Amino acid sequence: MGERATVDQTPDPEDIDRTPAVERASKMPSMPGTAMDPKKMIGFAAAAGAIMFTVLALGTGLTGNSTLPPAKPRPALEPAQYDPATVIAPTLAGAATDPNAPISVGEPVVPAIGTQPAPPPGAQQVRQPSQAEVLREAARRSSLIAYGGERDSGGAGVRTGDYGGAPIAGRQPSVPATNLDNLRQASAIGQAQARTLPDRNFLITAGSFIPCVLQSAMDSSQPGYVSCIVPRNVYSDNGRVVLMEKGTKILGEYQGGLDRGQYRLFVLWTRAVTPRGIAIDVASPATDALGRGGMDGRVNNFFWQRFGTALLFSLVEDATTVGAEAVGNSASNTTRVPSDAASTILQQNGQIKPVLRKNQGEDVGITVAQDFDFSTVYGLSLK
Repeated sequence: MGERATVDQTPDPEDIDRTPAVERASKMPSMPGTAMDPKKMIGFAAAAGAIMFTVLALGTGLTGNSTLPPAKPRPALEPAQYDPATVIAPTLAGAATDPNAPISVGEPVVPAIGTQPAPPPGAQQVRQPSQAEVLREAARRSSLIAYGGERDSGGAGVRTGDYGGAPIAGRQPSVPATNLDNLRQASAIGQAQARTLPDRNFLITAGSFIPCVLQSAMDSSQPGYVSCIVPRNVYSDNGRVVLMEKGTKILGEYQGGLDRGQYRLFVLWTRAVTPRGIAIDVASPATDALGRGGMDGRVNNFFWQRFGTALLFSLVEDATTVGAEAVGNSASNTTRVPSDAASTILQQNGQIKPVLRKNQGEDVGITVAQDFDFSTVYGLSLK
């Protein structure tokens, strides 16, 4: 093996700068012959200081809010346990402790109408009016009297308003009612009574939504029938019993014929048959997959069939008019014939109604319009 070659790194005497340090120009040691401008150095220093200040300011701003102590996690709330024994139903015995109950004043005070004190002897007997006479006299003197209309005897009844409402206090019967008086007529308040539903294990209540998949296509140009298949089990109102199994077939019908401007077709579902052979009358309207009334689809408005021929005759009329102007007024009768034909064709073709077409396999829905009761065909048994 040969010896390592040594390199002489001693600079030449001619490369050594022997001028005083004060008189030397500012040079970079790594870039010989390149002088630094003092103004540029000051600018670079200022830019570097600004960058450092910005970095420190951003760092302080980002970490300034991190000195807050972390919030202690809240313990998870335990769900309230429902105990039927703790539910207190309202009873008549607790009515006395109810703060909203009417205050009892003891025995009811009933005026003794028929028990008048005996007059002293020798006093003149004064006939007391009966209860019917008292009520008749009070009704005669009262101003709040309403008549139902004209009587058969010929007497004209006084009407207090065109709407048959109660008379307004303080108004003379002869003064006609104003619009404000008619607006003051109050509406009658109805009453609805609550009732208990039948066994909810066999009940599908009105308002439920049943999804369905079309089995047959639809064309509204003619009335027809349509059927769909329920893709999942339909449970009872309490969600415990399967009343309509997956695969239930539902039959419906539609009248067909859309009016201009309509884009949905009304379909009525009539009957449902389960895989077990249980049939029930549905009598509920069809909806789309989101529950909107009617069925949507691809609508053909027959634009060219309605207006294409009329446009063609209009072009023929314009060409005939231009030719008539070139020939003279002798062709006025000829130009009137295409105009009448175009209006006639437009009137006939304008009666063409749009047609809606919907393909099989699309998702539709059924909004239950009445309660479905399966208690007569199903029963429950323990497993």
